[in-house]
Amino acid sequence: MKINKLGQDGEEEAPIISYKSSNNSTSSKNHNYNCIIIIVSILIFSFIFFTYFKLFSIISNLQLKVDDMEEKVKDLEEYAVRKKISIAFIQSSIYGNGMGRILTVLTGLLAQTGLYDVYIINEKTSPNDFPVYPGVKRVIQKKTKEEIEKFDKENKIQIYVLNNDLSDYIEIYKSLNKKVVGIFHGVFLSCIFTNNTLIYRHWGRFNNYDSFVHIIADDYWIYKKFNFSNLVYVPNLYTFDHRKTPTSNLTYKNALIVGRIDDIIKGAQFGVKAMAEVVKEIPDAQLTIVSGYHDPKIKKLVKDLNIEKNVRFMPFSQNISEYYLNSSVLIVGSVSESFPMVMNEGKAHGLPIVAHNIDYSPCYQDGVITVELFDYKAMGREIIKLLNDYDYRKLKGMEAKYSLDMYNNNDTIHTWGELFKSLLKGKDEYHKFQEKIEKKYYNEKLAMERTKKHYYYAQKFNKMFTCHSFENFTDLKYLQQIKECNLTK
Repeated sequence: MKINKLGQDGEEEAPIISYKSSNNSTSSKNHNYNCIIIIVSILIFSFIFFTYFKLFSIISNLQLKVDDMEEKVKDLEEYAVRKKISIAFIQSSIYGNGMGRILTVLTGLLAQTGLYDVYIINEKTSPNDFPVYPGVKRVIQKKTKEEIEKFDKENKIQIYVLNNDLSDYIEIYKSLNKKVVGIFHGVFLSCIFTNNTLIYRHWGRFNNYDSFVHIIADDYWIYKKFNFSNLVYVPNLYTFDHRKTPTSNLTYKNALIVGRIDDIIKGAQFGVKAMAEVVKEIPDAQLTIVSGYHDPKIKKLVKDLNIEKNVRFMPFSQNISEYYLNSSVLIVGSVSESFPMVMNEGKAHGLPIVAHNIDYSPCYQDGVITVELFDYKAMGREIIKLLNDYDYRKLKGMEAKYSLDMYNNNDTIHTWGELFKSLLKGKDEYHKFQEKIEKKYYNEKLAMERTKKHYYYAQKFNKMFTCHSFENFTDLKYLQQIKECNLTK
């Protein structure tokens, strides 16, 4: 007899196997769903995690900019509630040279901020003086104690800035109980190894300045070796904004020399000799020499080399751009330089530059073709190569122009403002300012490398200078040893 499996109500029970199969399918779906949720959650978390840190980095950078802006706003608020700071810049003249041009640009930019009453005090005037910018007051007076005291009383000057060569008068300005800043434009080692007495005459006075400013980092590093407590580095200004300055089309067979040509340091004679080499291969090449003074020795050299028809001497010009724009090569024959303004001006106009290999100056970089010291024949070969190859000189010219991106006049003027403000607040604030600047620019390893390079070039320039060694170049006693050496020109 066949028996059917029935439930209590007589209906056939559902197969157990069917029930179990349905339950496993649902479990599998739930498991897959949970995996998807976990993966999506991980992706969302990762996105949030990386986005957070990216935003954190952006916010940190923005915070730095905000802090900087707050500092500048604080400065403006401080100055808004009190009188402008009165600053007098002292220089014998603003005759047409690099220091004169820089002084007029610096004072002009400071006056534009509206935060300062700015004066330039000169002892004399000249037809070749650079024009003073609007807002700057120029005073002509003798450097006597009586004249200085009278001017100070009438104008209530707070800070005096002595520009490069007026250390003889620091005691007078210090006696007025005012802050005194010195700016040094030279290269320390070139002064020593060219038998220049500037360093020796004024060394004992350097610590008398409330602040002793160097416009190139290398000199700052070198002076640190002598433990001066008042040193600070402020980057130099440029005189032409390369982003707004027209570029030479470089289509002329013209070379150019600009600036002082009355001594061996500027090396105009090497540029003239190099041009004599150029003319041998490019007979119609021209050299223009623009200067406020033309040394008879240079004119005689041109005549002796029989290149008078290839060289023209032009007087100092307030419109120097016209000469840069009509040239294809700038020759800088200097055997020692700190921060040659003529080189930066040439770069601003897109000129390739041929110069001696003295690259301890920051200018001797992109767009500058260098040759060994005194090798005028090599200098001539490089000029020939440039004049014969338009694409090459255009490339070097653009390198020169864009190398000026490293400079920022607004930052430099802001740094000068911080310097003046810290001095008026006292020594503690000034030392904080020094630490801030050093943290930004100073590198001990690089300082040593650059100092050695200075030493190498200075030694090469004066081969007769023998009683010295780099290892001893560490303290003031060594300076005395240098003074006792016999220097032969």
